[in-house]
Amino acid sequence: MAVRIRLSSLAMILAILMVAIPAAAQERTDGGGDDRKPPAAPPAAPAKPSVRADDCNKLPGGNAPINRLARLDGGISVRNLDLTYFGKPLFELTDQDYEYLTALWPLCSTFDEETAPKVAEKLKELVDDAKAVRQDSLEWIKQTEREAKALKPNQDGIEKIHDLWQQMLNREFEMLQSDMSYIAGVIEKRRDELYTAPQAQQRTLISPFDPGPAETRPLGNRGG
Repeated sequence: MAVRIRLSSLAMILAILMVAIPAAAQERTDGGGDDRKPPAAPPAAPAKPSVRADDCNKLPGGNAPINRLARLDGGISVRNLDLTYFGKPLFELTDQDYEYLTALWPLCSTFDEETAPKVAEKLKELVDDAKAVRQDSLEWIKQTEREAKALKPNQDGIEKIHDLWQQMLNREFEMLQSDMSYIAGVIEKRRDELYTAPQAQQRTLISPFDPGPAETRPLGNRGG
C-alpha cells in the first residue's frame, strides 16, 4: 500500500513538471524572460564621392575669392552670387558640388582634410543666405510686374510707375544684375506706354526724370 502511494505521488510530481516546463518556455518566447536582442549596428558613414585629379583644373579661373569668403564674419551681397567657382556661378552650386569640393580640395592641395569641410560649410551658408534674399526680390519682381501692367494711364498711374522704379533702385543689391535688367525693362516699357496713352484729363505732372529748367541766380557785386 505504501509503495502504491509513493508511486502515485511521483506520478503527480512528473505531471506538474511536464505542465510547468512548457509554460516557462512560452514566457521566454513571449519576451518575459531575460532574452535580449543584440544592439543594432550603427549606421554606416556616408561614402565620400569619388574624385578625379583632372578636376583640379576646374578650381582656378573663377573670380570667387573662396579664401576671403571663408573668413567673412557677415554675409555676402546677392550680386556676389554671379561670381564663379568650379566652372559655374555661385548660385548654381548644389549640395553635391559642396560634397565633391570637400573631397577634391585636399587632393588638389587647396585645403587640407580638416579645413576643407569647414570652408565648404561656410561657403554654402553664405550662398544659401544670399539666395534667400534674392528669392524675396524675385517675389517682389513678380508682384511689381503685375502692378505695372494694371496701372491706368492717368496721373496716379504715372506717379506709381516712378515709385516702382525707386523701389527697384532701393533693392539694387538684393538681386542679380540680370534680375534688375529684366524688371527695369518692364517698368520702362510700361512708363512709356503710360506717357503716350490718351489722357482723360490734361496731365500736369512733371516727370521725375526731367529736372526742368536750370535755376537762375542773380549775380552779386564782387569786391568792395
